[in-house]
Amino acid sequence: MTEDLDRRLRDTERRLRDLDYRVDDLDTEHQSLKSKFGYTEDLDYELRDIRSDISECDDKIDKVDEELGARITDTEQAIKRLTQHVRLLDGQLKVSGGVPAADLDTFTADQRALARTMEQGWNARSLLLGDHDRHTYQVRVRHHRETADRHRTALASVVDAVGAFTSSRYGTTEHSEAAGRLRTAIADEARLRQDLARQAPHAEEAANALADDASTRADKQPTMSAGDRAEKRLTMALRSRLTDAISSRSLLPAWFVTVLGAAPPARATDQWLETATRVLLYRLTYDITDQVVALGPEPSDADRYRRGWYEQLRKDLRRW
Repeated sequence: MTEDLDRRLRDTERRLRDLDYRVDDLDTEHQSLKSKFGYTEDLDYELRDIRSDISECDDKIDKVDEELGARITDTEQAIKRLTQHVRLLDGQLKVSGGVPAADLDTFTADQRALARTMEQGWNARSLLLGDHDRHTYQVRVRHHRETADRHRTALASVVDAVGAFTSSRYGTTEHSEAAGRLRTAIADEARLRQDLARQAPHAEEAANALADDASTRADKQPTMSAGDRAEKRLTMALRSRLTDAISSRSLLPAWFVTVLGAAPPARATDQWLETATRVLLYRLTYDITDQVVALGPEPSDADRYRRGWYEQLRKDLRRW
């Protein structure tokens, strides 16, 4: 009995020592992890601190963006003012040096007559259907015609089905199949007839619009053709006048220099010249005499063509 108790005590002591060793090992691992990562609370604190730093950086970046945007705006304004001063000095130097002023605002009676002819051509063309409307009407008419063709085919199928039904003997397989074909043909014809009725008003409206457009086009074609020829002649004449003024280094008017500069750019020169020529044509067409504002007063919405041309020119001039 005593020996058995001693043995059990020794066994228990051994197990306790094993547990001590395991606890020591766990404590060692714990200390190692603490030395590598610190306490969890420390990690949370560090993460919160990092997030706070990131938020502060975001605020600083936003502030820098605002300051940079303001500085860019100020710089652009300063560049514009400097450009204006340079243009002013350049003009004064040219005047003091006896450089002749370019006359871009005087037009002959023939040119003014061509401008009126050109505008009459535009007004005539405005009476025609636009490309989108014309295409829409053509699609409606074609769709109605195709539906009518399918309806005629369906009617023929009904006639054929009636013939097959009446010629077959009642109670036979042929009679049953003919009856089925007849029901299908009648249903198809009814559906297509409804489609035709639904499409008819729109198709008639489209056909009338296309007919009126064709009549107007034939009636106004001489006016439109004369307007196109007048526009070509004026464009060539004004472009030639402008190139002569630039090649002779003449002093360009203030309204021109303000929006297009004193000389053509090294790049996209042809586009610059085209825009400048269109500005001259606009001033001639609408008798703009303002010596500062290139396009004159903003037109009303009532004159749709002029308004559209004005907006397009403003958009093109932003490039220069």
